[in-house]
Amino acid sequence: MTGRETAAAGTAAALTRQRRSRDVLTRPLLTCFAIASLVHAVTYLLNAVLPLHVAALGGSKTQIGMLFSVSTAVSMVLRPLVGGWNDRYGFRRVVVPGVAALLLTSTALHWASTPAAAIALMVGLGLANGLISTSAGVLVARATPPAQRGEALSIYYVATSLGFAVGPPLGLALYAAGGPRVDFLVAVALSAVVGALTLSLTDPVALAISDVRPGWRVYSRHALPMSGALVLTNLGNSAVYAFLPLYAMASGMKGNVGWFYALFSGGLIACRLVLRGMSDRVGRFRVVVAAMALIAVSYLALALPPSAASLATAALLLAGGAGLLYPTLVALLVDRTPEPERGLAIGTLSASFDVGIVVGSLLIGFAVEHTSYALGYALAGGLAAVGLATFVATERARARVVSRPAPGVSS
Repeated sequence: MTGRETAAAGTAAALTRQRRSRDVLTRPLLTCFAIASLVHAVTYLLNAVLPLHVAALGGSKTQIGMLFSVSTAVSMVLRPLVGGWNDRYGFRRVVVPGVAALLLTSTALHWASTPAAAIALMVGLGLANGLISTSAGVLVARATPPAQRGEALSIYYVATSLGFAVGPPLGLALYAAGGPRVDFLVAVALSAVVGALTLSLTDPVALAISDVRPGWRVYSRHALPMSGALVLTNLGNSAVYAFLPLYAMASGMKGNVGWFYALFSGGLIACRLVLRGMSDRVGRFRVVVAAMALIAVSYLALALPPSAASLATAALLLAGGAGLLYPTLVALLVDRTPEPERGLAIGTLSASFDVGIVVGSLLIGFAVEHTSYALGYALAGGLAAVGLATFVATERARARVVSRPAPGVSS
């Protein structure tokens, strides 16, 4: 092939990628991207501020950990059901109650004057996340063809990452400027915008699926192996939000560590944008293995004495792992799941993410309370490594079953 032919082939490939990206950006998907970004902005704004608020109210470290365990426990129980409800009832009929829960919770936090009251109101945040974010993810996966599924889901999770990038720094800045009530007002305003976007989504792809199997199911068997690995990998997630600012202050670091969240989010977004089609090209398994390894190492980096260098390294490692892991797992799961059960399967996987947060917030919180911050993060890194080993083992077992000849068929 001549140089001119090589250049022409490269140009044609680039144009094909551009056309595929444009095909992904349909109106329903763009609406889901906006909803996901705003919901996560509200969630992480509150997640960044409420530990400081509860500590100011006299709450213990265990109570701070319970903030996340309560909201994620509700989401954990709801997500498989919500996935199935999307299959059965369609997008809007599931999401509207979630918007109502988000508005009511953000408003009621103005009057939460004790740690127990703030913890109780996290039930509403869990309801909102379970109903809204799960539904948006299901719709994106359902509305995208297999050859572009990894790319579409990566772009969708860029939208969730934008919410994370904005939420914690904005929440901490508003808290420093005017206290928690300003944060709660902003959360109410953003929740109202989510409601308007939800009501605007009337496209046929958002309707119920006609051939859903009758009867209620609370999990999908297709999702169980990946879900177990994800639980272990995600046990350290809540410690990044609940204890990192406190760890840095206890170690004598000066200034606000909000830059950690900005660096993490920026790296995560860049990873998902630049590598958005990687799992479509090189395979889902390889991408998941690399992502889980990066997450395990990032938690171990957080176990080091906090410094600008150690936190920056941990933020970038965590960004690479988190940026690739969940979109690729969802794409792999949808590839293997029949259409009428995809919502239920995605809900099951999403619930396992929450199981990791619930168990991890209690486990790491207990470890921090009785040992040290460093040992808590080291424990999270070790368990993430076990999650990686679990994923590899279950995938190899599945490959042996799939490649085994049927009874009575000679090789």
